[in-house]
Amino acid sequence: MPRILLAADFPVEKLPGFESTHATHHATWLPPLAEALTHHPEFDLHWLTFTKRISKPQEVQHLGHTFHLLPRNRLSLQILTRFRSERKQIAHLAARLAPDVLHAWGTEQGYALAASDHPNPTLVSIQGILNEICKAPSPHPLLRFQAKSEATALRKLTQLTTESPWAAEKLSHLAPQAKIHLLEYGVSPATFAITRNLSPKPLALHVGTLSAAKGVDSLLRAFSHNDLAHIDLAILGIGPLQNSVSRPNISFLGHLPHPQVLDWMSRAWCLVHPTLADSSPNSVKEARVIGLPVITTPCGGQTQYVTHGKSGFILPPNDETSLAEAILTITQCSETSLAMGRCQMTDCRAALDIHRTSSNLVNLYRSLIHP
Repeated sequence: MPRILLAADFPVEKLPGFESTHATHHATWLPPLAEALTHHPEFDLHWLTFTKRISKPQEVQHLGHTFHLLPRNRLSLQILTRFRSERKQIAHLAARLAPDVLHAWGTEQGYALAASDHPNPTLVSIQGILNEICKAPSPHPLLRFQAKSEATALRKLTQLTTESPWAAEKLSHLAPQAKIHLLEYGVSPATFAITRNLSPKPLALHVGTLSAAKGVDSLLRAFSHNDLAHIDLAILGIGPLQNSVSRPNISFLGHLPHPQVLDWMSRAWCLVHPTLADSSPNSVKEARVIGLPVITTPCGGQTQYVTHGKSGFILPPNDETSLAEAILTITQCSETSLAMGRCQMTDCRAALDIHRTSSNLVNLYRSLIHP
């Protein structure tokens, strides 16, 4: 039976014995993907992830998969050393398991670097493109180190997946030698069960890192206009801009568990994501599956789920005047918000079904094992 080793920042709170009601992990699509892959029993599936929640290696059996959990020390130290020790541990496990494919998720940590070291077939699924994010104003110094590691890995990798044509075009310059597969990462099935129940007072929502790269500074400037004083803004996430302004209609709520994020989405009148660089942000995908209109920029793959003037607005980055006008348009009445949200919602739900992701991924595994 072919063996696949998936090296990823898997939310360990979804594993038996590690449950947590306060889980705020960002990779909400990985647990449902693991479950969807159980419908393809032709592979022996192993997962590897580093976590601070253990002090020694553990193995957990779940969904018929084997999860190899390894202890993580300071993440900042790993970033500064280009994940040297973690790459050695991944190489050791890969040598022991001898997978037919090593599939690494994301370039933010050491998994892609480990894949670039591996001698046998590898696949790396890109999440954010760090070298694009670093083009935003004042990137965090550690992000620059991560971007350099990303560039090192991308120069060596030959098989990549990404979620959008926008990201594929950026990667074609960073990894010209690689074959790039479009593979949209579906959203959690729980998202499909959410029904919109708009708050009585107009509510705009932002979900994501609170940084200039996500356009949060532009969003906050837009809400400095008195024209938006009657609209609430809920900001979910953490980052350098957290609590950077104080206005009665703006709430900084920090990281929230995924069910609470979905609850906020059900009540919101629009999602505002004025990003400067995103491959295909999960918050936009979830919003469109729920039927929530989205205000965003052309700087990313999220535009494939938003049609300007119909299911939201696509605006120039750092244009708080246009941002304020778009928010006012969507929140002028509840029916406007509901009607815009319904536009192309069916197409988005079909594209973002996690079972479609798993089937496409399995076909890709087959092609790598039997070229």
